[in-house]
Amino acid sequence: MIKKISFLFLLSLLFLSSKPADAMKYEEALSSPKPTVLLIYADWADGLAPVMTNFGVLEQSYSESYNFVKMNIASPDTKVFNQKYHIYPNLPYVLLFRDGGKISRYLQKNCITDSACFAERLDFFNR
Repeated sequence: MIKKISFLFLLSLLFLSSKPADAMKYEEALSSPKPTVLLIYADWADGLAPVMTNFGVLEQSYSESYNFVKMNIASPDTKVFNQKYHIYPNLPYVLLFRDGGKISRYLQKNCITDSACFAERLDFFNR
């Protein structure tokens, strides 16, 4: 019993420590002068692991130039994006925004699973 409780305690610590404490909200990101990379995902989506890995790596590399925001499709905030961009069947989904959201670009799923393609699109979008 004590081993199970210890395991659950360690597991909960690991889970809590893996979540960013200062995750940026979409509205906050758009009000910033930097462009925004928005990832809309679902835990059950096919191909999520490589996308999350690439997103994390690029977030570290491009944090000076871009705001990075993750939104779960189950969040009420994603309803607007699903209606406008028909995201639901295409998860995970990455959108790039600049100029307060006036300019946007959708990244193809095959590109967001390829870190070189993803980085190239970020470089091109921020010109």
